[in-house]
Amino acid sequence: MQRSYCCVTLLVVVLLCSLAQATSVTDLSTAMLQLKGHIDQTSILNADQIKQQAEIIRKDISRIGATSDIITDALDLVTSYETKVGPLFLNEATRGGFPRKPAGGSELHRALFAVQQGLIDYAFTPDHLEKFQSILDGAAFKTSAFFPGAVDAPLDPAVVHEVTINASQPSCWGIPVMDNEKPARRPTGCYLAPGSIAEVTVPRSMVGRGYSIRVGAHSWDLRKKPKIVRLDRVSLVYPIEAVCTAVANPLGGGIYIEVPYQADAGIVKVSIANAVRAPFFSARSFDKTTLAQWKTTERHYPGPWADFESDKFMMQVPTDWIYNYDDPVTLMRDWDTAMDMVSDLFGLPRVRSKTVLYLQVDLIYRGGANFPGYPQSNFRYNPNKKENGHGGHWLLKGPQSSGEIIFHELGHAHLFTKFKGEVEAVVNLPYVAVLNRGFGVDLDTAFGRSFSKPYVSLDQAAIMWMVTDNFRQGNPMNISNSPANEVRYQHRGYGKYVEIVHLFGWKPLQDFWHSVNLDYQRGIEYPRNTDPTDNRILRMSRAAGVDLRPLIHFWGIHPEDNATLAKVMAGEGLTPSPLIYDRLLHYKTLIPMNNAEFARHAEIVNPRGIREGKNPLYGEGWYHVWLPKYDASHGRAGQAALQKIIDLYFPDGRPRG
Repeated sequence: MQRSYCCVTLLVVVLLCSLAQATSVTDLSTAMLQLKGHIDQTSILNADQIKQQAEIIRKDISRIGATSDIITDALDLVTSYETKVGPLFLNEATRGGFPRKPAGGSELHRALFAVQQGLIDYAFTPDHLEKFQSILDGAAFKTSAFFPGAVDAPLDPAVVHEVTINASQPSCWGIPVMDNEKPARRPTGCYLAPGSIAEVTVPRSMVGRGYSIRVGAHSWDLRKKPKIVRLDRVSLVYPIEAVCTAVANPLGGGIYIEVPYQADAGIVKVSIANAVRAPFFSARSFDKTTLAQWKTTERHYPGPWADFESDKFMMQVPTDWIYNYDDPVTLMRDWDTAMDMVSDLFGLPRVRSKTVLYLQVDLIYRGGANFPGYPQSNFRYNPNKKENGHGGHWLLKGPQSSGEIIFHELGHAHLFTKFKGEVEAVVNLPYVAVLNRGFGVDLDTAFGRSFSKPYVSLDQAAIMWMVTDNFRQGNPMNISNSPANEVRYQHRGYGKYVEIVHLFGWKPLQDFWHSVNLDYQRGIEYPRNTDPTDNRILRMSRAAGVDLRPLIHFWGIHPEDNATLAKVMAGEGLTPSPLIYDRLLHYKTLIPMNNAEFARHAEIVNPRGIREGKNPLYGEGWYHVWLPKYDASHGRAGQAALQKIIDLYFPDGRPRG
């Protein structure tokens, strides 16, 4: 009896769910027909009625791919809107974007945004593409002319493009880096025209093993952005479950093979039919584009986005930036050099399972600020601005041009070990290595440029620390979560590392982070952002071959148990360094000893002037407070504090070299 009752209950639930789904499909269809009638001026709606239909569409949008009829209704609505009003982001009401929150006069456009996004999300799925291919074939959104860009369908859809990709992504060596287990994205140099359905053919070794085909490189979801400037999700993924896979996207987009982590199919050939070519400069070890090929053929292909890929670096930029661009060979060599410097710094292999860095240009930042990511998408462009094939963006000038943001975020992505409080400081170190080691920029200039202030040398960063109350009182640097923080986003926060390079070269830092990777392989893992102070100082000293305590102490990180650490140092033969001793004496001579000397320093590190009204706890505001009151007593106190450090670590004076 109980079983019978349960079966009946379950049947009722199933019937109710089916009825609710059918109702939502009917409501959605009716709402779209109502809006179409309004656009076609056969049944005019007032503002409240438009809002009501728009709410129904947003509520039931997940049902937009349920039947052939509902898909047809949606596509008919899009066609009417694009014909009578104009494509999204190209008509007067939506050009430049619109607020995500409902605003007066935007309900019709917001509803069409929901319909087009819903079609991408729920109609162009792998199952539905197969089931409703006759309806979806030819379905194109005219907003694609705005983003990602317009391109005509191939004249002969039967033409097949054969491309070579790396279908392996072996296990990563060393500590995990951000996104290391994400699929590796491999460009094909092919582009799907909006409304087309392409056929992608792969070797049988890739079937049913986690590989997929992505149409559209812009894969970040922008649904949380307060302003809508394009469709939120413009990239579609089709799993490879057969040798031949059909792919579509009403916006079109570049065609990429996504290679799962630990895949091992090797270098393979992939064939793509009914697609157009897009510019693709390959600097990969197994397939290199020559400069002649680039100039005569590759850069002139019509696809609106161009791919650049080596074994270490990848980016996409608008084709309008590059069809007159002459030297990608040097460009990619420079980016590879930069990647090598980053890999060397962190003790990692130069060639990894996927590119060290993947950059992408978009209409808007993918987050509220700069973020790391695969792809890193912190670079905006205006698709309405004509670049005439030679965009001046610094991405095309190379990493030595202006890479402080990129390498700051790439530092975050490496998830490397740090002293407590350094998270937003030492991530600037990779760009110092890129500029200094990779491109021969002198260390002081590289240090200054690594955080957008070329006028801040190592000496000036040291002075910025030595003129503070905390230094004079013998305290560590302030790492509180407050404006008084003396480390984050500041040169003095990572000056200790650059000082090690200044005295001992880059090798100690490379050896240190390489040892972290070796320990990880042996099962020893250190906290990423709170590496225990004394243990970290000891391990860094081992890499340098000297006792680094006085240098690190000077830069505001004090040992927690100095006596015990000193014994361990002595036991391992890590002796005091005369170079560090000399450097501390040099710093003692830099401390401003009167107000005039302090004012000269303040002018150097605040070249735009020191204005009123800034926060008095940091930067310009702090200098504004101290300019009238810094005097000789502060200089003497700073020298005394530094002498205490020297006496602590060098009680017998300068050690022998």
